[in-house]
Amino acid sequence: MLQKYIQKINKVVILLTLSDVFAWGPFLIITAISAIYLSTKLNEEIVEVVGIGTSIYFVTRALFQIPIGLLTDKLKRDKDEIFILTLGVLLMGLPYIFYPQITAPLHYYILQFIFGLGVSLNVTNWRKLFATNVNKGREGIQYATYETIMSVATAILSTSIGVVASLGEIYFDIVIVSAGVVMMLGSIWIILIYNVEKRKNK
Repeated sequence: MLQKYIQKINKVVILLTLSDVFAWGPFLIITAISAIYLSTKLNEEIVEVVGIGTSIYFVTRALFQIPIGLLTDKLKRDKDEIFILTLGVLLMGLPYIFYPQITAPLHYYILQFIFGLGVSLNVTNWRKLFATNVNKGREGIQYATYETIMSVATAILSTSIGVVASLGEIYFDIVIVSAGVVMMLGSIWIILIYNVEKRKNK
């Protein structure tokens, strides 16, 4: 019985879910504390700086999303999509590795651009791979399972990051850089999709 259940598990969906846990799990809490973090780095009107940085992220995401979607639609096999998705996850985590080096708003803006580019590479390809590989007739339970795992993981990560960050300003760098590393580790799960023999559009 258990063996039959394991055989029915959609490995691509599981791997994509795990990649999102790593790539997006730390994002909400890091976004929430980034203004506090930046206020310790910059002698600027921090709310304005964060507002401009957020705008740069969304504008970058908007500019690249459609071209990436057009490119993705032209790809007949999923190997290129997996590569682009992997690159996107790496670019999402990379900016947080460099947060401790921020000394001016321009540095933050550049990192927000890189993050926006990473997200544009991530979202379109992730959604296409997930939608392509989800089992017909089991879409509801697989999307629900994804959302449940994401919600629980985000709650755990948010609590953990929040507790460490609250220990003092000295821990901020550790928290931010660690979050970036965790995000980038999400690329490992994506690479493992190459090894799934029964995936669609192989």
